[in-house]
Amino acid sequence: MSKTMIVGLTGQTGAGKSTVSKILTKREVMIIDADEVARFVTKENKDCLVDLALAFGIVILNEDGSLNRRRLGKIVFGDAVQLSRLNSIIFPYITREIQQRIEQYRKEEYPLIFLDAPTLFEAGVDRYCDLVVSVICPKEERLKRIMERDNLSVQDAENRINSQYDDKFYTDRSWHVIVNDTTKSDLGEKTYNMLKRLAHYYSEKFLADEQ
Repeated sequence: MSKTMIVGLTGQTGAGKSTVSKILTKREVMIIDADEVARFVTKENKDCLVDLALAFGIVILNEDGSLNRRRLGKIVFGDAVQLSRLNSIIFPYITREIQQRIEQYRKEEYPLIFLDAPTLFEAGVDRYCDLVVSVICPKEERLKRIMERDNLSVQDAENRINSQYDDKFYTDRSWHVIVNDTTKSDLGEKTYNMLKRLAHYYSEKFLADEQ
C-alpha cells in the first residue's frame, strides 16, 4: 500500500489559501499548485489553448498567441453559463496533468502531498484526496483583498466571490477548516496546528493499516 497521503487545500478567492500554501512551502511540504498547472497546460498544451480560443474567441489571446487570463476572467466571472463552459474545457487538461504529477511523487515516495486547488471540488480532483483542508474568511475581507490584489472594481470582485461556494459548502466537506479572520501571524499558527493534527492522523492511519 502506498504511504503517500494526498491532502486537498482549497478555499474561496481572497480567503488566504495562497498564504497558507506559502507557509507550507517554507516547511518543505510538497505542493501541487493547480493554478500553476492551469498556466502550464494553457501554455504548453496547444490543444487546450485552441479549444479555449474556439469557445471564447481570439479576444482571449495576447498578440503572441498566449492566453490573456484577465480577458478570459471578464468573460466568465459573473456568468454561470460561461464559467461552466470554461470549466468543461479546461478541467480535463488540468486533471490529467495533476494525475501525472501525483503518480510521479508517489514513485518518489513522498509521504505527504498538498494539492492546492481553488476549484478542488468543481474540477472533481477532490476524489484523489485522502483529506481536504479549507481556508475561509469573512466576505468583506475577501472583497477588499481581491480588489487590491487583482486591481479589480467592486463589481468585478463581487462577481468573482459570487461565482464561488459559501462557507458552509467548504466546512461540510473538509476534514479541517482554517478560519483566516485575524492576523498573518495567527494564520501561521493555525496552519502549524493543522500540520500537527495532520501528522498525528497520518501516523494513526498507517499504523492501523499495518496491523
